[in-house]
Formats: sequence, C-alpha cells, structure tokens
Amino acid sequence: MSAMIGAMLAILGAIDAEVADNRRLLDDPVELRAGRLSVHRGRLHGSEVLLARCGVGKVNAAMATTVLHSAGATSLLFTGVAGGVAPGQRVGDLVVATDLVQHDVDVTALGRPPGQLLGEPASWAADPAMSEHLVAAAGACAARDGRTLHEGRIASGDQFVASAARAAAVHAEFGAVCVEMEGAAVAQAATSLGIPFAVLRALSDTADPGAARDFPAFLDGSARLMADVVECYLRGARSKIAL
Repeated sequence: MSAMIGAMLAILGAIDAEVADNRRLLDDPVELRAGRLSVHRGRLHGSEVLLARCGVGKVNAAMATTVLHSAGATSLLFTGVAGGVAPGQRVGDLVVATDLVQHDVDVTALGRPPGQLLGEPASWAADPAMSEHLVAAAGACAARDGRTLHEGRIASGDQFVASAARAAAVHAEFGAVCVEMEGAAVAQAATSLGIPFAVLRALSDTADPGAARDFPAFLDGSARLMADVVECYLRGARSKIAL
C-alpha cells in the first residue's frame, strides 16, 4: 500500500456496523488492501478520508493504526460503541475521550500502577484541538436527540465487561466514564507514530449483566448516531477551512 501526500483524516471502527454508514456515503471510493485489512479512500461529506474496520481488540486496533499511518493518514478519528461505567449514564449517550488507559494491564509487581506499561505513560491524551471540535459536533447531535454528552477518560481492555462489580471497579480505579476494547491501543500507537487522534464512543450498554443483550439491540442506532456526528465534524472542519 503506497503512501499518499497531503493532510488526510482516517476514520476507524472495530466492527462493520461502526463503519458501514460512513462507507455507504463515500464518494468515488477506492479500496486499498494491507494483508487482511481493507482500507477505503474517498470523499465523505466533501472531505478526503481513509476509512477502515480494524476488528475487535487492542492488537487489531494498533495494527490498523499503523497501516493507516503508512497509507498517508495525518490524523485519526476512532468511532465505536462502548459500555458506560459512570453513574447516571444512559444507553445512547455519547462520550468524547480526554485520555485513554488500558484497564487490563497489570505490572504492579514491578512497581507500576494498574494500567501502566513499562516505558509508557499512565494514559494517552487525545489531541485537544480535534477533541474540542469533536465535542462541538457530538454536543450538537446529542442535544438534538435529547442525549447527554460526556467527556472523560476511556478505559480499554481485551474484555467485554458485563459485570456491575467490574464496571464499578474500573470507574473507581481509573476514573473512566466508559469501557471498550480498542481505543487505548489506537491512542498508544498513534502517539508513538506522531498522529493526532480523537475518540468518540456511543453507549450501547452500561457494562452490567444486561450488556450482552443491550449491545446488539442498540448497536445499529448507536452507529447511525456516530455517523451523524462524523458528518457534523467534517462539515464543521470544512467551514473553518473556508473561513
């Protein structure tokens, strides 16, 4: 896969439902392949983008981030669903990450706090400028539908959290507002590669015993909402450029 020249936003999701709406809207799509990873390049709401589905889990997310960087991505927006772990959240609420941590990392025997890898920071901060713009876009969509927008730390791990006790523990230990399975790996890889990034999540469940039932039931609606936020994000970015 050859690199491209110029500014290029990459939009990444873990599963097909999280990217399908945006993929259908691509103008003049061109498919690029890197092994098993399929990347689509095209115009989305007037902006040139790369779009990919990485698969579930941290390793898949990190590999896809690296591939997108090689394909010419100069910034990255990760969108997907998550389980809410903070009090007062509802299915359908939106989350924009301030920073991300890996809640399943344990190197405490070597004197590191929970979640911190050797040689890595305690968390990876999202790009402030991208996140500010994403908050504006997500806030507009959330207000339109009577949903709540949350800003805060996102905790990632190779676990589907479906336990109220585990959800409460992640919230208490890391100060996280939601849990998912890819974001912190994207953050780690993007930071290492020098790619500014932002992360948007829609709550498909509240990481409790009903999560396995709620996740598929609310997945499509949450994915459509995120596609609306991406449209608002891109149109807003183009308006700023035009000014």
